[in-house]
Amino acid sequence: MDLLADPCAWAEATFGTVELGDRRRTRRLIASAARIAANPSRPFPQVFDWNSLRGFYRVCDQDQATLEALQLPHWQQTRSALAREPLALILHDTTELDFTDHPAVTGLGPIGNHRGRGFFQHNSLAVRPDNHRLLGLTFQQLWVRPAPENPTPALALDAADEGAVWRRGIQATGTPPPDCCWVHVGDRASDDYEAMRAAREQGTHFLWRVAQNRTVFTTPEHDRSAGLLGYARSLAGQASDTVSIPGRGGREPRTAAVQLAGAAVWVPAPAGTPQRRSQPVLSAWVIRVWEPDPPADAEALEWVLVCSLPTTTRQELRQRRDWYSCRWLVELYHLAEKTGCGEEERRFETAERLAACLAVLAVVAVRIVQLRNALDWEGSAPAAQVAPPVEIEVVQRSVGVRTTCRWTVRDFVRAVARLGGFLGRKGDGEPGMRTLWRGYQRLQDMLLGYALHPTRSPARRKDVGNR
Repeated sequence: MDLLADPCAWAEATFGTVELGDRRRTRRLIASAARIAANPSRPFPQVFDWNSLRGFYRVCDQDQATLEALQLPHWQQTRSALAREPLALILHDTTELDFTDHPAVTGLGPIGNHRGRGFFQHNSLAVRPDNHRLLGLTFQQLWVRPAPENPTPALALDAADEGAVWRRGIQATGTPPPDCCWVHVGDRASDDYEAMRAAREQGTHFLWRVAQNRTVFTTPEHDRSAGLLGYARSLAGQASDTVSIPGRGGREPRTAAVQLAGAAVWVPAPAGTPQRRSQPVLSAWVIRVWEPDPPADAEALEWVLVCSLPTTTRQELRQRRDWYSCRWLVELYHLAEKTGCGEEERRFETAERLAACLAVLAVVAVRIVQLRNALDWEGSAPAAQVAPPVEIEVVQRSVGVRTTCRWTVRDFVRAVARLGGFLGRKGDGEPGMRTLWRGYQRLQDMLLGYALHPTRSPARRKDVGNR
């Protein structure tokens, strides 16, 4: 469906089949989600009047309003879209949601260094690797850790269950059609034999960043073994290329000249696995991407990856490198959740109520990322594919463009970003997430003023005001 279609239409399509035990609750959920989607970063008292806010609180207070119940239609839509993609990545990652500054909420658990309080959230995001189009969430998990003062919170997972979130995310995504290739991608926290095996049992593939120097076989006869990290570092370079390293924490962005190498390995079940000798030995390829000559003031880049797809040619090495690089979309999604949707600023009395609210905001965050990434995958398409006519008209008027001008998606998105402070100078690149959602928020204020202008027809005022 259209990325920036009327929020009411988006909310109906996304939440219209949610089962909450009473159709009136579902209608309230749809109306609430539409208002939040139009004003994702604003505090709820600025989004709702008092009666509407109480209605949304009542929805979140229902026992039926679990994360799975609220997000299941979205997961199903994403999985259906995924089944139409010949090649797709499912990016997995865990993040913390910090509510330390909200001590009144009950049922939270320790995070970080155990001085903070909040949730852990594990996301499984489907994307197209060629144009970075975010299809949506295939699954999401939210939990808290037990604490001495709260040993059995309602949303608790013990340490063993936390280690299985990767496997559960893989299994929940499902099995691809025969003509589709799905690759599960994860950082070093995903380096787990059970997750690898789950991916292969589902008929999918895996691409992990290696965290542990696990013992692997280096011959198909399994008569030679080596530590995986040491073996990867012994490989001679097979291809040269570059990797863009984004700026972070005061670090300047730069481009690293790298070498790439790969070799076949066979991964047995690790020591301590029940019935270890009966477990399958998994065929894989270890891939090393490293910077042999980093700048004197920079840390050398090194990725050691393990992938279940054959990786023997230079093209395949570069493709696997590019697939792992797509993990920046996970970071973009987390930014959309925490900054664009203000998840950590929301205030509820219990972790269960808060979790229901977060389930809705997490889907709104998908919509925000899809808007930003429309520049990559649909920039030359007509703007009407991502925005209703009234939004296009208001943005054109605001930036001094004739309303008869035919705009592309790129024109519209960059103009929205201009409302948020994007200058669009030579060398500025594409607008960032923060600039874009600031501009979109300003656009919502403009739409309200446009709707209330006395020269607008009553029908037009009603149409715009419902946004």
